Amino acid sequence: MADEVTVMRDGTWIATEPAQNLTTDKIIKLMVGRELTNQFPPKTNKPGEVALEVENLSARYSLLQDVSFKARKGEIVGLAGLDGSGRTETLENIFGVATRKDGVIKLDGKEVRNRNARESIKNGFALLTEERRATGIFGILNIRENTVISSLKKHKKAGFYLSDKSMEKDTAWAIDAMHIKTPSQKTKIRSLSGGNQQKVILGRWLLTEPEVLMLDEPTRGIDVGAKYEIYQL
Repeated sequence: MADEVTVMRDGTWIATEPAQNLTTDKIIKLMVGRELTNQFPPKTNKPGEVALEVENLSARYSLLQDVSFKARKGEIVGLAGLDGSGRTETLENIFGVATRKDGVIKLDGKEVRNRNARESIKNGFALLTEERRATGIFGILNIRENTVISSLKKHKKAGFYLSDKSMEKDTAWAIDAMHIKTPSQKTKIRSLSGGNQQKVILGRWLLTEPEVLMLDEPTRGIDVGAKYEIYQL
């Protein structure tokens, strides 16, 4: 409860008004700088054949037991539940960053092991984690480094050298495609807003060209404008 509401955007004061004079739509307009009449844009994707099959997935060090589901190409499958229900554990076990006890994972009809993150990325999987600051961003690195870190192999040239031109090009694509607000590619990612940090991570995973993109609470802790842009993907 509050008597007055102050809205800031990009580090700048926008307005302070009595709470009784504000509606949800007006607050959203002040926050994002434009009308946002449709917070959930329509989806036109048409699911195709089965791409991902998970059968009897069980974890060794959590309560996750006998999880099975299928996802078709172009389909968005949601896992819902309270905290501790096993949503995060399901994704972590599929991606190989948690120890799997039993279960089979198939992609396009072929079994994949996904014993660790590197193998999962190679097999066409990507995971945007729930805790952005703890397990998503590399706070001491800049935006370019955070963007290309999961696809360094494509930027290799002779020996162990990396192509600055190639990394700059991919980062520019991510900034443009994800509408990331940043002074430059060399800006430290920790200086960005939560929404822009999240969009950098999404751009990072899209650059790996995944067959299966897993998002754990992708709009958690970000403003409505950034949420809308993520929903449009």
